[in-house]
Amino acid sequence: MAISNTSILVRRSLTTATPTSFKQGEIGYSYSSNNFFIGSPTGDGVVAIGGYNTYTAVNNATQSNTASTLVKRDPNGAFFGRLYGDANTADTLTNSQNFSVSGGDITASAVGFNGSAGVTLNASLNNVGGLSAGTVGSSSSVPVIQYGANGRILSVSSAGIQTSFTVSDSVNSNTVNGGSTLTFKANTNSGITTYVGPNNETVYFGVDNTLVRSNTSGGPQSIGTDVQISGNLIVTGAVTYVNTSISQSTSSLLHLAANNTVGDVLDIGFVGTYNNGSANLSTGLVRDAGNKGYYLFSGVNSSSVTGNTVANNLFTTANTATLYANIIAPQANASSANITTATIGTLSLTNPLALTSGGTGATSFTNGQIVIGNGTTSLISLANSSYSNTGTYGTNSTLAGLTVDAYGRTTAAAWQPISGLTVSQGGTGQATFATGQLIIGGGTGPMNALANSSYANTGTYGTNSTLAALSVDAYGRTTAASWQPISGLTVSQGGTGAATFTTNGITYGNGTGAIQVTAAAGTSDQTWSNQIMTVNNSGVPTWTTTMDGGTF
Repeated sequence: MAISNTSILVRRSLTTATPTSFKQGEIGYSYSSNNFFIGSPTGDGVVAIGGYNTYTAVNNATQSNTASTLVKRDPNGAFFGRLYGDANTADTLTNSQNFSVSGGDITASAVGFNGSAGVTLNASLNNVGGLSAGTVGSSSSVPVIQYGANGRILSVSSAGIQTSFTVSDSVNSNTVNGGSTLTFKANTNSGITTYVGPNNETVYFGVDNTLVRSNTSGGPQSIGTDVQISGNLIVTGAVTYVNTSISQSTSSLLHLAANNTVGDVLDIGFVGTYNNGSANLSTGLVRDAGNKGYYLFSGVNSSSVTGNTVANNLFTTANTATLYANIIAPQANASSANITTATIGTLSLTNPLALTSGGTGATSFTNGQIVIGNGTTSLISLANSSYSNTGTYGTNSTLAGLTVDAYGRTTAAAWQPISGLTVSQGGTGQATFATGQLIIGGGTGPMNALANSSYANTGTYGTNSTLAALSVDAYGRTTAASWQPISGLTVSQGGTGAATFTTNGITYGNGTGAIQVTAAAGTSDQTWSNQIMTVNNSGVPTWTTTMDGGTF
């Protein structure tokens, strides 16, 4: 069915603002005045019916008070704008009004106002009951003032104050009168100091350098007399001894790091200092708090060992000291299944380690030979096997013979080609097969080759044909086939139900019946403009009546 898009146009003008006359009901638009016009009922004039200017005025209407703009009510129904009337030209009010002030705090007499002049109100604060002019407060009293929420004073009175205070040390006391000076002073040689701040508001108490203080960063502190301590002395920092003497103890054990009770965080051991002729060095035995291992070291710069900690980076191979000692490792016993182990980086022995101690009992072995046991004596090396074969076997051959010695080493071997495997052995049971033939099973017997199919067809079918017949043998191979052209498909088969169609005819459906065809609609494409399109029941379009009104 043909389809047409038809535009219905009206009369128009780019230069004439208002047309002189239209026919009855005739419509036109002026792009000069942006207005629509329609012919008058008598056909000798025009009536303006709106246009772009009307649309703009209505569309731009606002709730605010904007000059030269339509005003619309806001959501509350209010209207904004200026009304023009008598109030624009009147000099006075029709009815005069009075202005006055009345209230609990301030009053003003009424003054008339008619719009001809301004209004001045003479106001004064009302008196507060019970108050009169005067002064409160003295050297022994202070004023007490009550005021309201608006800031006005409601009442004034006075209250006495204390003019002296008492100082006491819980045994002795004294009274200090107002206006007197209270002095803070320490006893002579007590070590206590006093200091008044720069604003004379704070008194600071301290001690001089004759007293020893704890928990202080100041120092150094010195004691010029003997010190006797009845309790324990715990020193967590470095200790320097000057003019020391040697003390002997009857205790047989030396306890270190008694302060290492809150977590294992301190290194434990002893460190000594010596001079190698050019620098002071340290040596010692220390248990590291990190990995819990013991380190015997020497040759460490003494300045690197500070406080109660020895840095891990000082425990190097170069700084490892030599230990001369007989070492007996504890063995497992009946009450313990643990066997002591040792981790040693490098072990050098003067004599070979015996088999009974886990060694080999020998100092060397021949390169490449196999080492075997020999009872409780040292291990020995076997002579190399005399058998050698560098060939490659296994892919198409089978091992025919193999000889090994007492130690499981190969001394001789022979191979033979693989051929004639039966089906039960994983073979085919045949030596050859014809090229291109299909192979079929034969039970447990040899596999057989099928003769080639005699059917051959190299033609191309399927695009416009259908398979009419097909023959296959017992093995699923095609032995014969025939094709026939496809024609006469019905609508239910996906066809049209017709063999031919009229040239340029319009086709349309007919239920499950064959597709129908109309008479020819034309021999070529046609173009129409400014006309009305009419389509008949068969879908054939026709065009009539010009709709373009032209210009004015």
